[in-house]
Amino acid sequence: MTKNKIFLTLIILLSIIIRGIFIWNTPALNPDEAALGYNAYSLIQTGRDEHGNPWPLHFKSFGDYKPGGYVYLALPFIKILGLTPLAVRLPNLILSVLTILFLYKLILLLSNKSSLALLTALVLAINPWHIHFSRGAWESSAALFFIVFAVYAFYSYLIKNKNFHIYLSVISFVASLYIYHSARLVAPLLVLSLLLIHSTKLFSKFSKLILPVIIGILICLPVAFSFLTSGGSSRFSGVGISADQGPIWRANELLNHHMNTKLVNRVMHNKRLLYAINWADNYLSHFDLNFLFINGDEVPRSKVPEMGQFYLIELPFLLLGLFFLLKSNIFQSSHKLFIFSWLFIAPIASSLTFQSPSALRALPTVIPLSILVSLGIYQSYILLSQSFKNNFPAISFILLLSCFYTYSFAYYLDAYFVHYPKRYPFAWEYGFDQAVSYTQSKYDLYDHIYVTNKYDQPYILFLFFSKYDPKLIQSEIKLTPPDQFGFSTVTNYGKYQFVKINWADIPENSLVLASDEDVPADPITTINFPNQQPAFTLYQK
Repeated sequence: MTKNKIFLTLIILLSIIIRGIFIWNTPALNPDEAALGYNAYSLIQTGRDEHGNPWPLHFKSFGDYKPGGYVYLALPFIKILGLTPLAVRLPNLILSVLTILFLYKLILLLSNKSSLALLTALVLAINPWHIHFSRGAWESSAALFFIVFAVYAFYSYLIKNKNFHIYLSVISFVASLYIYHSARLVAPLLVLSLLLIHSTKLFSKFSKLILPVIIGILICLPVAFSFLTSGGSSRFSGVGISADQGPIWRANELLNHHMNTKLVNRVMHNKRLLYAINWADNYLSHFDLNFLFINGDEVPRSKVPEMGQFYLIELPFLLLGLFFLLKSNIFQSSHKLFIFSWLFIAPIASSLTFQSPSALRALPTVIPLSILVSLGIYQSYILLSQSFKNNFPAISFILLLSCFYTYSFAYYLDAYFVHYPKRYPFAWEYGFDQAVSYTQSKYDLYDHIYVTNKYDQPYILFLFFSKYDPKLIQSEIKLTPPDQFGFSTVTNYGKYQFVKINWADIPENSLVLASDEDVPADPITTINFPNQQPAFTLYQK
């Protein structure tokens, strides 16, 4: 085994350990993951999803429609391992590690520099942003693998003339569309940039591209049809930038200041212009240094306390990487242009939502930024090596950088495994597995079981952990009317009632799982968060 293969193997092993350790319970399973897993379980048991739809491409979940790709990826794991958090998360764990492998292959192909390729793989392997979304059933991370693999296969076809790889590229790009909403904008834009940047070479291979293009169009049709006819577009109406009424209120406020509605005033304070400004602000927020290096995402489920998406030590190397990408000849001009294109395209889908910056939806941004950080480190080392007669400055640079990285990485692991579960237990809904286990053991003793609705979509977590019979839920399930963001929930099934706990309204012989509601009774037991604060306080009436 060559030295490069040994290093690559070590990086992959490190990636598996970081992403796999305690993955079955850290963090706790969230409702979106539970929905993916339970629907796969329902398909295995009945051939239908929780709502009774046979083998859909979009799964109705909380009134929203999720692309079904991840459900089908999880299906064989759940068939073999059962309905467990580990089974739901394993597909993404595997694909996330493969993302690192194929990023290595891509950089080696584009630069012909094995050291740079290994460094890029290592930077991504220990990157907080990528690790975070590798340790759960995150569709965005699974879709990212297919995008990275598709780009690698495209360049393998273009550079090495491996004709079969163009088919792999087309199929992989399309596969990402079946897995995550944001990929439906990012992947086509990346394809368009590849076509424009390499149009001359591709035109010379025109006859060989006809069949792959036809295949790509054909396998796109089912997801396009399902998206348009099965409610797949409802996701954007719920979280899209137009769901934010702020620009409309602002436009009306500014017009009211003028005390008239003259054309010039309507043009200056047009709501469409304000939405465009809002979009630009959303887009640029993904390059905000506070987001990237200091505090990260504002959504607790998408962040680690006191951590950015990258380590602070990587900031100077990111800036150096931008400079070296422009000035050095490591990459060909066309390859440089594509890296920049990826960087500019990656946040677009996220910027079209009102929740920006979003680490989840903008996850593809981690690839070009990791490339730039790696290039900055690599070129800094090369310059030090070439500028001095002895290797002492270059070796000192590597040793000092290794110390900073070791500290940063250790700090991240401490923040993730120790502080994260205690800082944001409510967001991750710790305690549901214990709550379900307790209620199942007492199920026959009570006529009703009331569960607080203060947590996000509690019904799906109860379905998941209880392995509730899918045939029963298909006949019982009834969604509430959608809220302002288009989401619904289930308020009852079987003996379970998921409501705001009001003691006076609860009938006799009921088991009650409250959160912080005021209950005039003595608790029979308490289920705590990892920080020892109560997640559920249980009562009987």
